[in-house]
Amino acid sequence: MNLSKLLDDMSIENKGLRYTLTIAFAFFFLTPLLGFTHFVLKYQMLHDEYLPLFALGVLGSAFFGFYMIRRVFDDLQTTARDMEEMISKDIKGLEPTGGANELQGIVHTFQAVEQELLASFRNLDRRVAQISTLKELSDLCYVTFDTEDLFYVTLERAMKLIGADIGSVMVLEQPKRENFILQAAIGQAEMMRKGERIPFADSLAKYAVINKSPLLVEDIEKDIRFGRPNSRHYGTKSFLCMPLKGIKEVIGVLSLSRHSSNLPFTQEDVEVLSPLLSGAAFTYDNLGLLKKNEAKDQHLKVWDNINGILSSSLRANEMLNAILKQIQVDIPFDLAVILLESENSPCHMSLLTLQAEIPTVLSSGADYECDGTSIDRVLKQGASLLINDPDKFAHPTEQKLFDAHNLRSYLLFPLKANGATKGVLALAAKQPHALDEAQERGGRLADMVALAVEKERLWSSAMKRDQEMAMIKQIGSLLAASTFDMQAVLGHTMDLIRATMEVEAGSLFLVEKDELAFNVGFCTDKLVNMELLRSIRLKLGQGIAGYCAARGEPMMVRDTVESKEFAPEYDRRTGFITRSVLCVPLIYLGRVIGVIEVMNKKGGEFSGNDLRLLHSIATSVSIAMENARLYQETLSMAEQERGIRSMFQKFVPKEVVDKITHASGDAKSVINELKTLTLMNIDIRGFSHLSRQLGPQKTVAMLNHFFGVMGGIVFDHGGIVDKYLGDGFLALFGAPISDVDDAEHAVAAAWEMKAAVVSINAHFAAELDAPIAIGISIHTGEVVVGNIGFERKMDYTVIGDSVNVAFRLQELCHSVPNSILISEKTLQALSASRLSLREIDDFDHARITGGMKIFELLGWQE
Repeated sequence: MNLSKLLDDMSIENKGLRYTLTIAFAFFFLTPLLGFTHFVLKYQMLHDEYLPLFALGVLGSAFFGFYMIRRVFDDLQTTARDMEEMISKDIKGLEPTGGANELQGIVHTFQAVEQELLASFRNLDRRVAQISTLKELSDLCYVTFDTEDLFYVTLERAMKLIGADIGSVMVLEQPKRENFILQAAIGQAEMMRKGERIPFADSLAKYAVINKSPLLVEDIEKDIRFGRPNSRHYGTKSFLCMPLKGIKEVIGVLSLSRHSSNLPFTQEDVEVLSPLLSGAAFTYDNLGLLKKNEAKDQHLKVWDNINGILSSSLRANEMLNAILKQIQVDIPFDLAVILLESENSPCHMSLLTLQAEIPTVLSSGADYECDGTSIDRVLKQGASLLINDPDKFAHPTEQKLFDAHNLRSYLLFPLKANGATKGVLALAAKQPHALDEAQERGGRLADMVALAVEKERLWSSAMKRDQEMAMIKQIGSLLAASTFDMQAVLGHTMDLIRATMEVEAGSLFLVEKDELAFNVGFCTDKLVNMELLRSIRLKLGQGIAGYCAARGEPMMVRDTVESKEFAPEYDRRTGFITRSVLCVPLIYLGRVIGVIEVMNKKGGEFSGNDLRLLHSIATSVSIAMENARLYQETLSMAEQERGIRSMFQKFVPKEVVDKITHASGDAKSVINELKTLTLMNIDIRGFSHLSRQLGPQKTVAMLNHFFGVMGGIVFDHGGIVDKYLGDGFLALFGAPISDVDDAEHAVAAAWEMKAAVVSINAHFAAELDAPIAIGISIHTGEVVVGNIGFERKMDYTVIGDSVNVAFRLQELCHSVPNSILISEKTLQALSASRLSLREIDDFDHARITGGMKIFELLGWQE
């Protein structure tokens, strides 16, 4: 056996406590025992009777003590083994001591525990630092409203937590998410600048976005997923890309690397950064929602302000500029332009108004060709258009409007009215992508602009209509105030056209024997000799005016150079330069009676509104001219009517004439009809003697005076004088217009006529030796009344037996001077019973009246 091995086996090193205890007990027990045996033998103490007992006591005590110590050492060994087993389960990497000294095992265990505690303390310190960082970030989230500050602080704390010295935060561009936008960068200022755009497809960070999980690369050159050379701005081949997860989607990435250390990143670094980035992303979402709410509130406020502007009294460009200023509060822009489609020029846009924060040469009213431009695209598609690449502008119109101002971001919105796109609102900004998030809000505000433009258009249209109505009213007033002096009216009409339509020249031609003759005109150019136009006569079909008259249709020529109908020789004669013409015919009852022609619209071209206005004027003038002609005819007819009325009123009262004249359907009933009338016959007694006494001339004068007085009384009581009978006349009551009191009127007229004899006798007292006496007979009965005679001689008179009775009653008046005799039929027709009558009983009574009762009117009862 090898001695050294034997010695090693006997050595107490690497031996347990039990072995050590056994060796110690052997030395502790055997040495005293050998010494005791030596002394017993040397001094012969065996014969002592107590010695065996003493020896047995010593041996027992020694063995008991050994047993007790052995129990302690066994417990100590068990404890050491249990501790080692227990600690080895919780502490990874702890190696068991095997047969080594249990005390050394305990010491080893305590050392492992100490190391573990130290490691735990270090981890705890790191966690405290992480929690402190998260607390700082959370405190920042409460006080900052700037996402750039948030991302920079987040990047800084993340680099501190895992010992990185290169890092960046990139956010995905919205809404298309085609690029990363650099928000914060540390350690690579020369390579990456804030606001820089990195294509999504070209960046490794896209994998963190697509997978929504961290991208951990220990060595990019050996990683089978990439296998590419490391970028020169990274110090190591290891990097970590963490996604920033928002509420709905990944909003961006945080990338970390090291420049001064080759230590790769681990999963533990991912776990350390996860809560930090979650808090940052959550805060970013909250800030985004807060900004959205603020933007929405501001948008609603702008919307409300624009509604107020639309409801205000602002008009035209003043209203539109106020709206653009409100839009600028919601969408910051440097230039805003409102373009409207030209009504008269296809593919052309007119600049209605603009709002500029930069120097510009643009001006309202300018005209631009838009065919093939982005403006034309918006018009045709009816959808908004975002442009962030103005270098593509190649059309001259786009270069004038946009490129000349060195702007980098553009938003174009269609202006729709009644389902059709009528214009474009263009917003532009200096900063690239400055209008990317304004497309939706801008679309709603553009609708308000379209509403304002349409309101202005309707207001302008209403104003033009009012002007048209005012002009037509003025023409009507001229016609009403004039005595149908058409030359004066036509002159005033052309003056109104000049003041309202804003043209340089105008003329009115009238048709005379298949030609157009110049009548009246005007010209704002004082160098033009208008007298030269007096001799102008155009054949129908010659020139624009002749062509208009020949066809009877309006003509609008915006460029006379391209017109085949235009006749330039008249410009050469007058010195006037005609560029555009608007011509409308004067038509009445389908017949062209003339034309109105205006030339050269000031400040633009003729439009449909101009055509409608001039057509309305032409219609009024046509009617006025025809009315003048009819008026002349009416004057002639009125003169004839006045003559007829004057003659007719000599026979019937004016009221009766008016009723006959103004009657419509009843007019035919006054002729050739059977009616019940009251007839009055008045006769002068002794007329033959009077005529011989006065002579022919004085007799006629006396009769005219007599008939004037008596006929006037008949007319005053609603009767008519039917016919003169030499020294008397026959009067009718009830023709041609009947009345229930016709008989009453006849009796009242007869009584007044009897009283008038006194005044007539007084008038002729110097010429007559005896007073005039009369007789009046009144009878009521049926007669035929109407126009009696033939075509060349016709009288309005009555015939019938009742007429004969009235004449026969006159014979009874001879016996009673100045008497009034009333037949029984008249008395029955009277509605009053206040008459004082005397019945006539004469021998000739029955012969004359056929047995009818006759009464003399004596007066009126009280």
